[in-house]
Amino acid sequence: MQIQKGGFSLIEIVIGMMIVTIVMLAAFSAVTAIWIAKVKLIEKTEIEKQAYFATEKFFEMIKKWGTIDYEEYWNRYSYSTNYWSGHFNNPSWFGNFWSTWVVWSTSYGNSLYYCGSPNGSNMWTWWCLDSNTHQRYGEYRQQFIDRNSDQDADWWDEDGDGSIINDDDDLFLWEWPHAFSGTSVENKVWELYLVNSLWNERTLFRWNIAVDPDYFWTPTCSGTETISGSGCLWNIEFLKLSWRDYGDDHDSASIDANGSQFDGIIDTWLIHEDFISTLGEVVAGSNNQDYWQGIFPNTVHVSDAQFYVYPNKSLDYSWRDNTSSILVSPYVQIKMTLQPSYKIKRKITWWVPLVEIATTIQLSDLDIR
Repeated sequence: MQIQKGGFSLIEIVIGMMIVTIVMLAAFSAVTAIWIAKVKLIEKTEIEKQAYFATEKFFEMIKKWGTIDYEEYWNRYSYSTNYWSGHFNNPSWFGNFWSTWVVWSTSYGNSLYYCGSPNGSNMWTWWCLDSNTHQRYGEYRQQFIDRNSDQDADWWDEDGDGSIINDDDDLFLWEWPHAFSGTSVENKVWELYLVNSLWNERTLFRWNIAVDPDYFWTPTCSGTETISGSGCLWNIEFLKLSWRDYGDDHDSASIDANGSQFDGIIDTWLIHEDFISTLGEVVAGSNNQDYWQGIFPNTVHVSDAQFYVYPNKSLDYSWRDNTSSILVSPYVQIKMTLQPSYKIKRKITWWVPLVEIATTIQLSDLDIR
């Protein structure tokens, strides 16, 4: 009797191999998916960590560096609010200049100009503003003082000493005007200006465009508030200024004929020493573009940034104004959208969600550093 030996046919072997292969591929795919998900999670976490770290740094800077700088807002909104690439386009000279003189010359304008009622009528809101000009630092405060409150015809010189200030007819009105109007009812401003409690340091923030060096093609960024194109790398930048009492000509080496040097009055703002790489002092002016520093790392693209400042006039000068929107402690609302720059995007092939941040920061003139 012949005994047949058992075994697998060729078809069975092929089918078996296919099943094993499918199982192995499924297992490999599962392991790969888990690994990719882990990499994505790590990458996403790292991006978010960098974004939130820089954001917290930005917010801490605002909290520590003072309250609303109404003088600079008055200067900016009195002169030029043209903007490009998310921030103001024309230099304000930061209160160092009164543009009755030629803006681009090295001769700085005279000191503050003053306000007063004409003969027989009251001074009213914005009556005194020398519009479309740069304003000296401290000019906003002068808008609240009537140098001829009795409205007589003495050319504002009540005591006849040849000076229109510090007379008996000088009256602080404690109302008028707002320092800025904003671009909407929410008091949106293009740049954020702060001054510390001692009035000897100022900090300015702006949203600015740059070309992303890691973009794979020719960048085409353009626009004002809404930016079109691609290859952009936006950042929040800041600049610090320091006060000196160098007189109306901002020169410590020369004595001003009008005695404005070392008289204790704010007249000269310099680029802070931490922002310059050379010896010597730099008067803040049209050259300020060279000194702004970015806050966020080059791995983060700040694709949107909005500042809302409240109130739009100084409570220190306008306590008689009982408008509810004015009688609030100063604060700023910030809205930002963050996403990875092309330095990160070129390493990953998946979509990384945007990080949207909105916060409100109460401002104080107390030095909490």
